Amino acid sequence: MKTLGILLSTAGLAGVGAFALATPAQAVEAANCPGARTISSAQIFRDNKPPGWGDIRLIRDSCSQYWAEVTMDSRLPQYALTSAYLIQYGGSNNGRVLSCDSAGGNGAVGPGERTCRTPKVKSLDGRTTFVAMAREFHNYGGGYQKISENRTARTR
Repeated sequence: MKTLGILLSTAGLAGVGAFALATPAQAVEAANCPGARTISSAQIFRDNKPPGWGDIRLIRDSCSQYWAEVTMDSRLPQYALTSAYLIQYGGSNNGRVLSCDSAGGNGAVGPGERTCRTPKVKSLDGRTTFVAMAREFHNYGGGYQKISENRTARTR
């Protein structure tokens, strides 16, 4: 039993160490590009009817990086899934769509979770515009079906 306790303690410390290793990189990125702010937002409605259940935001930082972030008002139930999408218009990537599940994002919002963000896209050309979109899906046994969608205004 003592061996099991030591093993679990060591595993717990290893997990803390892994978290600590990831944190400095995030801190450096935030320090190099401060001033992240919401430039456009919209409420998410289930079945396209009020009340709102969360928000989709288009965010920009001082390094001209853009991303979409969705935050639900409460943790998602077992049968739900939500994701944010960043849609790019103009430039060499016109029509590109990135989701929370794209490389550099932090994964779609699953059961028990509230928020996710897309990868960041740098845009310095002055002509490219972006839209942030959120979609919520429910699965009651027959596969995921979209129950809501909303988007921000198209902006730079």
